[in-house]
Amino acid sequence: MKNRSLFVVLLLLFTLALLGSAFWVVGMISVNPRQTFMMSNVSISLDFEDHQFLAGTISRFEYGTRQVCMRFDYSRLEEDLPVRVIWDHNSKRVQAESYTLEAPSGTKIYCLLKEDGSPLPRGSYSVSVQPNSERTAMPKFHFEIY
Repeated sequence: MKNRSLFVVLLLLFTLALLGSAFWVVGMISVNPRQTFMMSNVSISLDFEDHQFLAGTISRFEYGTRQVCMRFDYSRLEEDLPVRVIWDHNSKRVQAESYTLEAPSGTKIYCLLKEDGSPLPRGSYSVSVQPNSERTAMPKFHFEIY
């Protein structure tokens, strides 16, 4: 009888440990959806009034272009969370600015242009949007001025 009580106590302890471990694992892998930044409908264009193209469909612009804009929809964002918009030209950073997105979802447009209004230089460009709260690499969207 004594061995049987010891077995029941050990089985009960094992069950509690297993149950506690399961709750801990689920807690560690669950994701709060408001902490995961999502982008969709990304487009790169010169003028969104006349032309709206998804990124990758029009990836080349003629020399003389004075600005290139990135438009995207976003969701699952904590309110007032800053994002960093990073523009690179020929693999060198030309602009990186932080902006606060005031709503948890919406549409934003950010543009690259030179302060003096002169044309952007020829070459390969990329732009990415990085939420400051996340350390994962976000996709880069590429375009070229030829």
